[in-house]
Amino acid sequence: MKTKLAIYLALLFSVFILSCSNSDVTKPVNETEFSAQQIPGCNKPISLAKINYLDSCFAYTFNDTLKVDFCVAGNCCPDSNRFVTDYSISNDTIFVAVSDTAKNLCHCTCSYIIHLELTNLYEKQYLFYCDYDSMFLYKENIYK
Repeated sequence: MKTKLAIYLALLFSVFILSCSNSDVTKPVNETEFSAQQIPGCNKPISLAKINYLDSCFAYTFNDTLKVDFCVAGNCCPDSNRFVTDYSISNDTIFVAVSDTAKNLCHCTCSYIIHLELTNLYEKQYLFYCDYDSMFLYKENIYK
């Protein structure tokens, strides 16, 4: 009887020891880091009649950090610090909203480049939506 009890205790102790590990039960989730900036200057003056968002200048790279450049049209004056950018992420979809905060001081329109960077993204593919002053601007598939 003592032998069986010793074997059961040894097995129970072995199972307990083998089931323990140094790894975390849950992985820590890092929050996505987001930064956005307007690339300085006017890329080229454009006529309002020639603005076509289908002819986009959307480009991205996606390794550890997702880097996205895209164009928005805005008044030529002033040509810096005029855009506010916000974002949200839901599952595999990234929503970006860009707003123009500057007054229209000149009678010309320029194409501006917005540069975004997002880190700590865990999916290998995302659907990227961009909205500019409450108008739909871009819908792009992004792959790592």
